[in-house]
Amino acid sequence: MSKVFHIDPENPSAEVINLAASILRDGGVVLFPTETVYGIGASSDSWYGAQELFDIKMRPPGKPLPWLVEDGDALDRYGVDVPAYAHALAKRFWPGELTIVVGASDLVGRDFRDGRGTVALRCSSHEVVQELIRASGRPIASTSANTTGVPPVARFEELEPRILAAADVVLDAGEAHVGVASTVVDCTGPEPVVLREGAIPADEVLAGAHALDS
Repeated sequence: MSKVFHIDPENPSAEVINLAASILRDGGVVLFPTETVYGIGASSDSWYGAQELFDIKMRPPGKPLPWLVEDGDALDRYGVDVPAYAHALAKRFWPGELTIVVGASDLVGRDFRDGRGTVALRCSSHEVVQELIRASGRPIASTSANTTGVPPVARFEELEPRILAAADVVLDAGEAHVGVASTVVDCTGPEPVVLREGAIPADEVLAGAHALDS
């Protein structure tokens, strides 16, 4: 049976965060809130944890898991040949509801890359996510906490019982304040390409990509 902890989204308990972080470091799976929808994640250096997420979500093979990262420096830490416009996007929209796809550096394991050798990165504005990353000491490989084909949810009460039961630790912080999945933008070419329009409108993303400092 999963261990469910009710936490304050603005000021999460350090004891609960440290417990969840220890589960992540040990290769376990944690279900947690983000500002968009509820997510389920494992440590980015845990092959076992990642496979657990694929099984729990019934996610098709060959569709790697995005990483939740701490800050904009992650673009150059986990990405290679990152274009200037990707940095402009991170500066404008991170932390927030934008997932940026870039070429993966050697710090990204093969199981977390797609067939083109890319990785999807997002810096979440949710305090729980930020605290988990800091406490665990590494990014979190994460996906929305729902079965593939079932809509993601923003309310804890709407989470599927099967997903709740599969997680090692569950963090209940009420309702996500955005309630819509992140927008995903491919930043591997000369121009940004919006792969999924979500919480941030596509036109805002494309405009933000060219808002470079003079």
